[in-house]
Amino acid sequence: MNNRQLSSEDITYVKLHLLLPLILSAFARDKKIAESVFKTPAPYLALMESAMRKVDADLFEIRRKFRELGLKVYEESRTEKGIEAKYLCRGYHHQISLQWSFAAAESTILMEKYLGMDIFKYIDPSVPERSVRDYNLAIKQEKNPK
Repeated sequence: MNNRQLSSEDITYVKLHLLLPLILSAFARDKKIAESVFKTPAPYLALMESAMRKVDADLFEIRRKFRELGLKVYEESRTEKGIEAKYLCRGYHHQISLQWSFAAAESTILMEKYLGMDIFKYIDPSVPERSVRDYNLAIKQEKNPK
């Protein structure tokens, strides 16, 4: 593994590339459950469909950023411990491992974001602003919505 030319932005996009398909799967699973469990599922289904459209839009943007930044995930596997992926970043090989506990926590936060919930409660004010900005590349929600 070579860390040359690898930025926190690159890593964030790779993480989102791995997590967002999991989120789509979770929403699809939850939609099926809502259809059979709720007596009036329409509002819940509409909310989940809206969230899924937002995830799709972000996945499209991530693919665009992959081309722009010279990123390519060429191997991805799900193991007992988590998700592992090998990727190229501007010609250099790297790998990333996300433990299931991390993936579940991140996915929960992102699902709340896509459902329109306030996720700023998860941001630690002691973390430097640049780190928060890099970490939240996909968050297009404002702190004080109008």
